[in-house]
Amino acid sequence: MLFSHRTFWLPKDIQEPQGYEDAFHVDELQGRAAICDGVSTSLFSGRWASILAKSAVNNPPNVRDPAALDQWLKQQREAWAASIDEHALAWHQKPKLLEGAGTTLLWVEITSSDSADNTERPKRLRCYSIGDCCLFHIRANQVLETFPLQDSARFDENPQVLRSVLKRSERIEFEAMETFCHPGDLVILASDAVASWTMRQIEAGVDVDWQAYWQLSQEDWQQWTVELRQDHQIRYDDSTVILLRISGETRRDGPSSARTGERFLEQADTAVRGALKSFKGGLRRGLKDLADSKWLTDDRPK
Repeated sequence: MLFSHRTFWLPKDIQEPQGYEDAFHVDELQGRAAICDGVSTSLFSGRWASILAKSAVNNPPNVRDPAALDQWLKQQREAWAASIDEHALAWHQKPKLLEGAGTTLLWVEITSSDSADNTERPKRLRCYSIGDCCLFHIRANQVLETFPLQDSARFDENPQVLRSVLKRSERIEFEAMETFCHPGDLVILASDAVASWTMRQIEAGVDVDWQAYWQLSQEDWQQWTVELRQDHQIRYDDSTVILLRISGETRRDGPSSARTGERFLEQADTAVRGALKSFKGGLRRGLKDLADSKWLTDDRPK
């Protein structure tokens, strides 16, 4: 297994989980993960986002081959159209259907750097993006790289999206990044609301305890996100995060590293316990209703 993972998600309206229009899909064995943010003003964008997230993991396109990419998109658009019963639509929905749905997309492919599949060696990380979902590469609690955005002001711009209906005038250009990740690294994929908040913390020099972040439960992460919304620190928008921890034994340099690791874990544990104490339940009831709904029967939205 190339990595282990955690996923956290919360709809913009906790009382309407069916309105969740982000999507994500993860396959640890194949070493792939994808995240999408459906455009809320378009019709059936959550469905479109889900189709693309799953296909990017199970059958990713070759973005460097325009013909292959066009064929891949054609297949996804056909799947989206086939999922819609036009006869069941209200009269005012039918014209909007012609415009199709829109979503951003970011996915990663993590592979062994040699044929021996040595778990202690660095892994190759490739990432492809269209829009403003973001990747954060973390090592030893330090941010090594952000992709595709490096400036929080960019989140104020309208992102490019993939549409479920072909627009002849639109030109689709994926951004690509390639690097190496080491055992113990965290690779974080976030939809734009969480990515924007995270970028602002980095720019402000806030010391984010990424390892403690890994330890949160789904309910505690949701409570924390709700509190950020109440404090106007994060937008009221669908919020999604995928955390990937690269597998293998973390490299140790010198005899003091074991004690350093112990101190780090102690600090992380203290941070987690302190964070959990601060998660107070102004909206516990609403989150419990959400947890009891069908949308949290597992960690993947249907």
